[in-house]
Amino acid sequence: MKCNKCGAENVEGSKYCKDCGHSLIQTRNKKHKKRKLTYAIILALTLLGVGIGSAQLMSDNAEPPKQEQIEPEVPEVTEEPEEPEKIEEPEETVPAEEQTAGTVTKVENVVPPSEQEEKVEPKKKEKTAIIKEVQQKVYTVLTEGGQGSGFLFSDTGMVVTNAHAVAGYTDVVVRNINGQDHPGTVVGISGESDIALIHVEAFEGITPLEAEMDKTDVGTEVIALGSPAGLENTASIGYLTGIDRDFYQEFTYEDIYQIDAKIAPGSSGGPLVDATTGKVIGINSLVIEEGDSIGFSIPLYSMHEQLSQWVTNPMTAEEVAAVFNVYDDFNSYEDEDYEYDIDLEMKFDEANLSEFIGDFRYYYETALKEKDFFYVQNLLVYQSEIYNGISEYISDISGKGMEFNFTKLEISDVEIFDDYAVVQTEEAFDFKDAAGNWSVQERSKTYTIVMDEYGFYYVSDIVNKE
Repeated sequence: MKCNKCGAENVEGSKYCKDCGHSLIQTRNKKHKKRKLTYAIILALTLLGVGIGSAQLMSDNAEPPKQEQIEPEVPEVTEEPEEPEKIEEPEETVPAEEQTAGTVTKVENVVPPSEQEEKVEPKKKEKTAIIKEVQQKVYTVLTEGGQGSGFLFSDTGMVVTNAHAVAGYTDVVVRNINGQDHPGTVVGISGESDIALIHVEAFEGITPLEAEMDKTDVGTEVIALGSPAGLENTASIGYLTGIDRDFYQEFTYEDIYQIDAKIAPGSSGGPLVDATTGKVIGINSLVIEEGDSIGFSIPLYSMHEQLSQWVTNPMTAEEVAAVFNVYDDFNSYEDEDYEYDIDLEMKFDEANLSEFIGDFRYYYETALKEKDFFYVQNLLVYQSEIYNGISEYISDISGKGMEFNFTKLEISDVEIFDDYAVVQTEEAFDFKDAAGNWSVQERSKTYTIVMDEYGFYYVSDIVNKE
């Protein structure tokens, strides 16, 4: 094979000339101008290499070069080529499946299908993590007329709730999951859509909950959060069972969601969350308590524009108060000495106590199943003997494979005293111990319940009688 550059004869099948190093493979569409410059560089480097090799052979007895000697520099190219020359691989190295219509297309860094990385769907969040994250931004809203729920809508400290939860009041108290109370001002309210917005200065700078801006499908698993009567900042799990429901009562509810997740009076204004993404899809607003309770939630995407307008252009205190005319003689309370006060007369109620025990048992079972004290801690008197006892027990059984399936709860007696109430129950559950043995456990329990100034119940003691 003859080199078309220097004319030297080479062995058939060689890729490069043995004398000048020129490629012997035929390439296409090369530009002569680029060849000259490239060949000049190759030739110079080859001659330089030959010269250095000859000098070394001629000086076998010479001392080896010292390490500090400077290596020869590569000649600097002053003329920048239009495009670096590419030497194509022989045609037979290109996979046959890449050849089309007689043209060879070189595909670089091709990874076999078996080695290609599979696309991974975004990991769904665990419900435990979602509840913990969302509850930090769900609040109890307290007014002179009662209490409701709300959630953080913007990083400017804006909290969404129902209009009927604040009923046109301009000043409210907003309590976080840690029991800390903060003053809030209603800066947006609708007399038609049952939505309201509260500004809480203490919440400014906190990242809000993420809103779902598309309609959610029937069958989606959801989590309803809020503060129903006697249960502060709790969560219940269910499904979206209907859409496009319409109600016309004090407010107009159109195309709202129907859910089977448990909500009750006091849940109003709390968020309805997608149980897989953690995004807020609705504002819990209504409940029908005939038979199995049915809840309803206003889709957040349908109210997002109005809420956003209030964020940037809040209503005045006079405008808020005028919507429901709560104040006979309205006062904007601009006096710096004014302190907002809530004076609610709270009393124990037998029906609410029974419901509280039912909910407590539900969250206690969830805490045992998830091995996480978080689910039940807000229903116990903080740092009480029963608070610490349940916390230690859940920690002790973690990782031991124990299971609890609660099967029976009967309220046998309710006694109400001035400062506390006592609820007697008959309970049963299936229990699997650490050795894997199942048994049926029955208990007679006595719950002691106390109430704070806002009407929330807490368990202060539990006595077991086997």
